[in-house]
Amino acid sequence: MLRLSRAAFAHSVLLSALAAVVPRGARAQGLIPIRATITPIYYDAVPILYAQRTGMFVKAGIDLQLGRLPNGAAITAAVAGGNLDVGKSSFPTLVSAFGHGVPITVIAPGAVYDAKSPNSALIVAKDSAIQSVADLNGKVIAVNDLTSPNRLAINQWLEQHGQSKDAVKYVEITMSAMTPALDDHRVDGAMLTAPIMDEALATGKYRAVAPVMSFIAPRSLFSAYFAIRDWAEGHKDAVKRFADVVVASAAYTNAHHTELTALIAELVGFPPATIARMTWPVGGTALVVAEIQPVIDIAAKYGYVAKRFAAREMIFDPKKA
Repeated sequence: MLRLSRAAFAHSVLLSALAAVVPRGARAQGLIPIRATITPIYYDAVPILYAQRTGMFVKAGIDLQLGRLPNGAAITAAVAGGNLDVGKSSFPTLVSAFGHGVPITVIAPGAVYDAKSPNSALIVAKDSAIQSVADLNGKVIAVNDLTSPNRLAINQWLEQHGQSKDAVKYVEITMSAMTPALDDHRVDGAMLTAPIMDEALATGKYRAVAPVMSFIAPRSLFSAYFAIRDWAEGHKDAVKRFADVVVASAAYTNAHHTELTALIAELVGFPPATIARMTWPVGGTALVVAEIQPVIDIAAKYGYVAKRFAAREMIFDPKKA
């Protein structure tokens, strides 16, 4: 269960982050202020970054104060502690928090994993003996977060092929440090996501074994924006405006990657060439129960939560709240 005492630490990090990204005097008069934050991994945050850069939030009457925190757990703690209004996190982290009684509610989609265009995979060194799931017994796999969707997906992949979910050992490593860990043989495999995955494969030193996220579902919610339910119920108009902007921006950026390559590269901090060749995650344009329930079900299966619950319990609907 999340320890909300981490909120104090999260708040101090947030203040530093906001100081770097929100200039003094930038608070617009007459706009609804929303304190929000995302993680340093930006591949699923293009819609919100694009909307902020192009003034979509301002046009919708929102003064978005956007910062950064290290991971979804820190963001969830900061939102739950009242230091933030809205956060973005991997969806399994939110499922775990909700299942342990943290009163969060999902207000907008982040990224959706689509097996038709997989943007993450298990990566190994080119000369690795690992060729398939049968070769994973006793291996060490790096994930960027022990509560990430990737770990759930690998567990499912193992069991669907007759192996124990305990056949591998997981270690938590930042994604930028995973290829050095492969090079030094500290790990046998690494779960990489675009654009870091694309950069690694482009070197010719590594190869993809399988797009294991596909073993959760053909389409599943990878990340989402959330708030504490009491705050959402007291700010229905702000929630609706925020969600409408994120969804509209996702619909646009999903369809215009080529034209937006240079801007996306600037927003996420990668070379334009990397962005041009990467398989970009699909920005969510709706909160779809069929894309949410499989994540909840697999989280319950592997002990992230004590029992299964209905996806609709997590979704905030301003019209019904």
